[in-house]
Amino acid sequence: MMASTESISLGPSLPGLLRMRQIRLWIAVILVITVVGALFLATTSKINNKARAYTLGQYRVKDTKVQNRPMYTGGGFNDFVGLNESDPHGPKLINVKHVSKSKKDGGKSADDDFLVFEAKVDILGNVMHYREASNGWVPKLNVMLFTGEHFTSSIWNDIGTMEDLAALGYRVVSLELPGHGLSHVDPEQQLRVAEYIKLFIQHLDLYRPGLVVLSCDISNSHVMEYFIRYSKNSPLLKGLIVIDSAADQYTNQDRILGTSIAAQTLFLCGGTDNDCQTSSNDWARNIPNSRVHSFSNAYREFYNEDPVVFNTILKRFLEYVAGKPSSA
Repeated sequence: MMASTESISLGPSLPGLLRMRQIRLWIAVILVITVVGALFLATTSKINNKARAYTLGQYRVKDTKVQNRPMYTGGGFNDFVGLNESDPHGPKLINVKHVSKSKKDGGKSADDDFLVFEAKVDILGNVMHYREASNGWVPKLNVMLFTGEHFTSSIWNDIGTMEDLAALGYRVVSLELPGHGLSHVDPEQQLRVAEYIKLFIQHLDLYRPGLVVLSCDISNSHVMEYFIRYSKNSPLLKGLIVIDSAADQYTNQDRILGTSIAAQTLFLCGGTDNDCQTSSNDWARNIPNSRVHSFSNAYREFYNEDPVVFNTILKRFLEYVAGKPSSA
């Protein structure tokens, strides 16, 4: 008869104990990382909430939010942007629209929610009419749009430019120059249009964190004069886009002075518009950081004929400018 044998357990072996200690140590490390990460996210959220406010002229935007996202609550647009109706020179709203490109978090506002509104502001007795689109965060850049002879500021909203750029984090303002659209000129004022542009930009605080200006057709000469005067000493004037440039819009002296324009500059022409291409290339030879792009099989107002391609080129240029370091 064979004797039975029993194995007697003396507890975990030394290698087993070491493995158990390593497991406990890793669990403790993971818990510490989780707690520190949660505290970091909470702190970052508070900082971001404070950083989200941007200025509308001298009016501070309030930090209305849902789950750390900007949202128009419907409780009054003045509460959202902090407009002061008692200020006779402050912006006066005409209408406002809340736009949501996508819905997340159970139907609450998403990061690409933004507001599009229409307003008027008094600049030295001149009523300046404009449209604006923004998501309420500190913008990547401010983008100022001017129109051609046959359009008002609504064109940039109609072809989707304002909404596309606002959804990407840009603050977009479309201004009608004095005497055009709903903007009215005080006949007693003798300022040049370039000066009105400067005053409007200052009033809406569009310089920070940087400004890109798009001009078109009849607005080209005024915007170019503004850049010739102020671009060299204003590093926050980061970009200039000129559409439908024509030889009769400028003088030879203007082109010579174009060497003072320090901003990144893009000229856009229709592929069959020889006058625009000639004028744009003349400018490009004088402006240091400039280039010319042509739209094939198009003449003028190509942005209205093919807005998808136009908006894509505009977004690529803005991404390039936003990534460039300041020259100052």
